[in-house]
Formats: sequence, C-alpha cells, structure tokens
Amino acid sequence: MTWLRAFREVVRSGLTIEETRLEPLLALRTAAGVAIVIGPTLWLVSPAYAASAALGAYSAGGATFQRTWRPRKVIALGAGAGLALSTFVGYLAAGRLVTFLPLLAVWAFAAGMAWAVGSTAGIVAATTVGSMLVTITLPTSVGRALEHAGIIALGGVAQAVLILLFPIRRWGAHRDALADALAAVADHARRLRHDPTAPFDPEPLMTARDAAAVTPSQARTRPPVLHGPRGLAERIRPVVAALADPNVGA
Repeated sequence: MTWLRAFREVVRSGLTIEETRLEPLLALRTAAGVAIVIGPTLWLVSPAYAASAALGAYSAGGATFQRTWRPRKVIALGAGAGLALSTFVGYLAAGRLVTFLPLLAVWAFAAGMAWAVGSTAGIVAATTVGSMLVTITLPTSVGRALEHAGIIALGGVAQAVLILLFPIRRWGAHRDALADALAAVADHARRLRHDPTAPFDPEPLMTARDAAAVTPSQARTRPPVLHGPRGLAERIRPVVAALADPNVGA
C-alpha cells in the first residue's frame, strides 16, 4: 500500500532511533557556543561581562533542545533577546522595591502564561525570570546595563550562527513526529486483525499535523518525504477501521 511504502521510506531515511545518536553533537555545539562568547569577553573585558555572555549563550543553547517546530536558530535568537530585555528592564526597576516587585510579579505572570503557547516558550520565559534576579546585580549604571544586555543577546546570536553553520538533525522533530504518526497507524491496523473494535490513539497524528504547519520559509526547504505521508495516514486509518469492523459488513 502507498502509505506503507511511505512509512518504509521515512524509516529508511533515518527518522527514528538512528538520529538519537546525534544528541551528543547538539550538546557539543551548545558548549562551543558558550565557550566562544566566554573566552573573548573574559580576556578582553571582565568576569562580570563573561558571566552575562555565558548566561545568554547557555540559555539560548538550552532552549534549542526543546521539541519545537520552529527553526532552532530563531529559538536561540528569541531566548537571547528575552534575557537581554529582562536584564535591562530589571536593572531600571531594581533601584526601589516599589518598582521592582510589581515588575517581577508581572514578568513572572507573563512567563507562566507563556506555557500556554508551548513548552519551549514557557522554558525560555521562565529562564528570563531567573536571569533577571541574577544579572541585575552585575551592572552599575544604565550604560553598563545596556552593555550587559547586548552581551547576553550576543550569546544568543553566537548560538544561532553555530546552528546555521553546523546544522544537526535538521527537521529532526518533524521527522520524528511523522514517523510516530505512521507507526501508530500501522500498529492500529495490526491490532484490528485481532480486535475489530480496537481503539486508536489520535495524539501522534495530531502532533504530526502540528508539525506540518510550517512557515513559508520552512516550506521552501522542507524535505519531500515530509510532504504527503501524513495525509495518506489520516485517510487510510478510517478505511482500515471500517474494513475491520463487522458491523460495516466487511
């Protein structure tokens, strides 16, 4: 069947277990991004600036480990920008409790609401709250606060550049979602042979549908194998269920 051939093609292209072996490379790339920003700032500026650079690069790199359908370089840039903004705004309000405590409360509430968008947005937003409490102690003036914010954002830029230059598991999350969806349909068809009323878990197909909603720029570079198999799986599943159910007359 066409959907079975598509499933075999997905598995042969290394969409499941084989790609998990590359996780150490992701960690190595993230560590390299941290080292790249720490070294120059520690040598040319001061340990305080190196701490800001390390925080920005580490947080931006850590955010890219989350399963998300957005490009990882965009996640890294967003994490760096969020940390930089929290540092600068936090310093401006840190002089008095009457301004800092309301800001912290609002910021923490917004970070909590970010979890409704997704786990990646929630983790990045939660990180900005913690960084606000740490990095606001580093600057000594508004100008220095701007400099620290720029250094933190530079850490995110460094991670984004490394992701652009050394892509690892491009479309990996999308491939995993598609492979899980096809495997779920295949498993359901296998169980229907023994139980015509076997239930089907729709979550893998729902996840694959979310993964298929790409941006126009992503659509231009999406591998051909990710285009059609999900639609075939969604169409074949009710047909297989209908054939297996004796009430339908199969």
